[in-house]
Amino acid sequence: MKQLLPLILLIAHILPIMAGDGSSAQSPLTVTQALARKNDHKSYYVSGYIVGEYRDYSNNKHFYYLAPPFDGTSAYLIADDVDEIDLNRMMPVQIKDYVDNYNLDENPQYWHKRLTVKGTLTDYFTLPGIKNLTDWIAPAEPLDDEARYWNFYETFETKKAYTPDGSQMYSGGTYASAETCLWKFVGATYGNSSNDMKWDNAAAHLRLTESTSGEPGYICMLADKTDGIGYLRLWAARYKEDKGSASFGIFLSNDQGKSWEAIQTDVAIEKELTEYQFKIMRPGTWRVKIAKTDNSANGIDIDNIHISDYYTPSAVVAAPAEIPVRLWSAPGALCFEASQPADIRIYTLAGVLVNEQHIAGHGSLPLPAGFYLVSTPTTQVKIIVRE
Repeated sequence: MKQLLPLILLIAHILPIMAGDGSSAQSPLTVTQALARKNDHKSYYVSGYIVGEYRDYSNNKHFYYLAPPFDGTSAYLIADDVDEIDLNRMMPVQIKDYVDNYNLDENPQYWHKRLTVKGTLTDYFTLPGIKNLTDWIAPAEPLDDEARYWNFYETFETKKAYTPDGSQMYSGGTYASAETCLWKFVGATYGNSSNDMKWDNAAAHLRLTESTSGEPGYICMLADKTDGIGYLRLWAARYKEDKGSASFGIFLSNDQGKSWEAIQTDVAIEKELTEYQFKIMRPGTWRVKIAKTDNSANGIDIDNIHISDYYTPSAVVAAPAEIPVRLWSAPGALCFEASQPADIRIYTLAGVLVNEQHIAGHGSLPLPAGFYLVSTPTTQVKIIVRE
């Protein structure tokens, strides 16, 4: 039975939520369903995992984060898949009224947890989004903070940190990161030109060791990561002026770079900046190498590398066959549906007990507008009651 349990938990994790019609908190639309409504400007309940935060839209480019560290912006990104990295399968959710209590910078424990909201399906940052929220059902407490496993990230933003080995641009060098570790560049250089495809100011630019000939370029860590590797995410694109195809691969070493194991090779590089994710799940001590895997002279840019520790995501939790108590808000009230009698306690966020009730069946309890923590026999839920 112990061997079957991880599989059962995984199945519970990856199965999509049952589709609803969006009319109530008990029958929300999935993100896929909401996207299919194509901004019809009607109000629905929508449920999805908080996969990141949206930062800005500028010069026809979307700026967003799907892994820590977060900025604490006023927009979530939600999706049906907790590991989603395709922006086309996500929806931005306007959280300006809730940002103080739920932004991912100060509240990273909400990342990768399920949120249900009611709001208008409308254009938001040029994407199909959700605005003008009238109900908010936060993830159930207590929550495991998965962001604590994501401490390794590299943005290549500091030009003075790069020291070239020689006068030739692609002779290689080292990049002394203020964020992670020392990186070795071979057939690569610091890419901050107008033609480099980068997230902010710079990226690692890989080509060949002799620019237009030689061996494929790479960057690799010159220090060990001791907490294992769970997920590796990075952004990549072809150098803007290069028209041909190019590819890259991910390699691991557990002997301080003496030998390398191929994890993924010949990953096709897109023209535009694209995020890639690799689920590695290796405990132990490792170094990572990111390399071109084609012999063409076409350059590629690598940016915003995020590597998590080896861990078991808390989202992989067995869902009970039946939830004894469902809670949601209505104007001036807390609504409930209890499949069996239960005791609930309602607290302010400061911990002051507001009400204590024995409930059964369907009903509601009057409450002044505000934020509350509702405790049931099986969980705790944050509820926002509006006037």
